[in-house]
Amino acid sequence: MVHVPYAGSPQAVTDLLAGRIQVFFSPASTVLQHVRDGKLVALASTEAKRTAIAPELPTMVEGGLPGFETGLWFGLLAPAGTPKEIVDKLARAANEALQADEVAKALAPQGIDLVGGSPEDFARYLDSEMKRWATVAEAAGLKK
Repeated sequence: MVHVPYAGSPQAVTDLLAGRIQVFFSPASTVLQHVRDGKLVALASTEAKRTAIAPELPTMVEGGLPGFETGLWFGLLAPAGTPKEIVDKLARAANEALQADEVAKALAPQGIDLVGGSPEDFARYLDSEMKRWATVAEAAGLKK
C-alpha cells in the first residue's frame, strides 16, 4: 500500500468512489450510505467490538489482526486549572445530556456510541491512549 495523505474525508471518499484509490480507513458515518447503496464495500471495523451502526461488519481482530483496535472518540475538556467544582458540574451536565433520547437518536446514525463517565475516568482513558499511541509512534520510528 502507498499512503496518500488527504486534508479530510470528502476528497478521499471522492477518489475512492472514482477508483483513484483502492482502500480508505474512514469513519463509518462518512461512507456507510455509499456501502448501503452498493458503491463501496466495507471490509472491517477498527473498533474493539462490532458497531451498532453496522453489526454485520466484522472487526479487524475477527479478520485475523489481533490488537488492531482503534476508533474515533469525542470528549469534553476544560482549560487546565479550571476549578474542580466547575469540572464536576460540566461533567454532570454532559452525562445528563448523554442520557437524553434526542441526543441518542441524533448520534446513533453517525455510529457514535454514548459512554459518559467521570472526569477521572476520562483522564485515565486519555492517559492510556497517549501511552498506547506513543508506543506505536516509537515502533514506527517517528520522531517528536
